[in-house]
Amino acid sequence: MKDRVKRRRIRWVALGAIAVLVVAVLGGGWFLRQRQGRAAKGIFDAGDVVTAFVGDLASSASASGQLLPKQQAKLALTGVGLVEAVHVRDGDRVRAGDVLVQLEAGGLARAVETAKQNLAIQEATLAELLKKADARDVAAAEAGVANAQAQLDDLLAGPSAEELAQVRAALVSAQARLDDLLAGPSAEELAQARAALVSAQAVLRAAKARTAALDDQLVGAQNDIHNAQIQKDRAHDAYEQLVWNDWKAGVSWAPYSPQGVAVKKAQVSYDWAIANRTLTEINVNDSGPRSVQAQVAQAEANLALLTEEKTVQIAAARSQLARAEKNLALLTEEKTVQIANARAQLAQAQASLDKLLDGASEEQAAIARSRVAQARVSLQDAQANLEKAALVAPFDGLVTDVYVAIGEQVSGPAIELVNTDSMHVVLDVDEVDLGEIEVGQETRVDLEAWPDLEFEAEVASIAPQAKNVAGTVTYEVWLSVDWGSDPDAGGISVLTGMTANADLITGSRKNVLLVPNLAITADRDEGTYYVYRVSGEGVREVQVTIGLRDRTYTEITSGLQEGDELVIDYAEARDAGGFGRRGPFGGG
Repeated sequence: MKDRVKRRRIRWVALGAIAVLVVAVLGGGWFLRQRQGRAAKGIFDAGDVVTAFVGDLASSASASGQLLPKQQAKLALTGVGLVEAVHVRDGDRVRAGDVLVQLEAGGLARAVETAKQNLAIQEATLAELLKKADARDVAAAEAGVANAQAQLDDLLAGPSAEELAQVRAALVSAQARLDDLLAGPSAEELAQARAALVSAQAVLRAAKARTAALDDQLVGAQNDIHNAQIQKDRAHDAYEQLVWNDWKAGVSWAPYSPQGVAVKKAQVSYDWAIANRTLTEINVNDSGPRSVQAQVAQAEANLALLTEEKTVQIAAARSQLARAEKNLALLTEEKTVQIANARAQLAQAQASLDKLLDGASEEQAAIARSRVAQARVSLQDAQANLEKAALVAPFDGLVTDVYVAIGEQVSGPAIELVNTDSMHVVLDVDEVDLGEIEVGQETRVDLEAWPDLEFEAEVASIAPQAKNVAGTVTYEVWLSVDWGSDPDAGGISVLTGMTANADLITGSRKNVLLVPNLAITADRDEGTYYVYRVSGEGVREVQVTIGLRDRTYTEITSGLQEGDELVIDYAEARDAGGFGRRGPFGGG
């Protein structure tokens, strides 16, 4: 993995027992401090002498990436229709289950209600089918069977003698009626009708004569009333005058005077005249010609009925005769059709009774249950279609984009939602370094936005599929970050897409023998490593075995001991004549 060019501070410096006392003895001042700083950064010059020491070592690899949410989705509506409402906008925070976008759903809601009603009907039908027969229903069905059997028995037995006699008598009567009408009236009937008319006319003439006399009496009675009215008025006027005089004189004997008596007599005469006229009017009405004229009209009508043509009556008589003949034929002819119908009615009544007693068949129950299940599925489909009209947040998160507006026809994504509560760092790691990385491996992360803050993290997952960008093969490595591990991290805001840098710790050793990387010479062909050790006999090449290494130091697993002095780049220093300078770890 390539070293980062951006500013990085050395986080893991190999610790060891450096020769601080040597620095104090030499008192190299400014020059020594410069060399120590260079050594701490792994910068040595050819010919420098360094000392092998025991310390801790951690190797790491660096990589850069981005902050990405664990959950991120472009949400689309699965239903079809026009947008009725948009309940969110960019930057809104929502909870799982919140409705984000709503389509027009009036028709879908009605479809749900219809499906509910259909399910209720099918369930009621099934319950009715499985219900045990009621005693009253069984009794009614048994009565229906008995009635149908009786009707069939009657048809099979044929008509009784009494029924035949009644029908034949009706036929004879109808025939006689028709014959009478066709023959016309007899001489005796005509004579009787004419005599009745003559008698009624004679009575009418006598009534008219009496009416004339009574009319004269009525006129006289009317005159009597008129005269009595005049006498009454005169007596009343005289009496009123007397009453007036008595009032002025202060006396009251008028009721007993001759005038008072005359008033009473005049009233009696008037009442008698009224009664006489009423009686005369009654006599006129009772014995007048109007009542007798009705008798004459009836006699004339009777005579006309005898003499006029009986077309209507004859037609009615013929119809009555035809009905009588048909009734007789119905009784006497074979009842094949009626018997077949009666047998069918009996079979139907018996089947209804058997159904009540036996209950529904397995096939009928299965069909009814199937219809209930189908109705339930239809309801679920209608409810699902209604739910599709609403876009619901699948998780808590932040709305980053809204792609729809009210009135639009939906197509494609409608809302983009990210969960910013748990952000991951996603690194692009070169395939060369992938072998040193495994899930659970510890690392440290900092952000370009806050370079002075460092967060602990670990490898959460490694992508199984590689990416090839401009010829470089990389794998995505996801880091789970503890954003609360840094005490100075309070108040920061981590956002999607921020650049993050990570040091992946590939290995660590404690209390191991360490030497600077520049003190080691590698034989690539043989796969061996050498150092140049200073001894009493001079500088000798010594083969060593190496272990873990970081950017500055390498672990020596065999070939050296703590305190051994080594020459940096001995061959170059010897050629340049610069051998013998002591490094900060050179022991003097």
